Amino acid sequence: MGQRMMEQGGSSARGRLAGACLIVSLAFVVVGCGRPATKAECDEIFDKSAAIELAAQNVTDPAEVQKRTAAVRAARGDELVSKCVGRRITERAMECVRKATTAEQVDQCLE
Repeated sequence: MGQRMMEQGGSSARGRLAGACLIVSLAFVVVGCGRPATKAECDEIFDKSAAIELAAQNVTDPAEVQKRTAAVRAARGDELVSKCVGRRITERAMECVRKATTAEQVDQCLE
């Protein structure tokens, strides 16, 4: 994603994280099988995506990850999660998301 600005903790950093989460939430193109995604599943995907994005920026302190994730959730979390709820998802896709260690892997899980 170019220059990483999350380490500064500014509003542009929250924007980057929100953008990454938005991409993941919009990646739900699972067609045919599956069932509608629940809010809890979408929250889990949001949190996983945020943790991966922050880890890629060497932000691994659990308190800091929680703080920054909460800031993005407060700013745009409802909007991002609402774009996910009801989209088609499979249990296989959720298991894949849980095991993912990169944003690319999360994207592949949701394709």
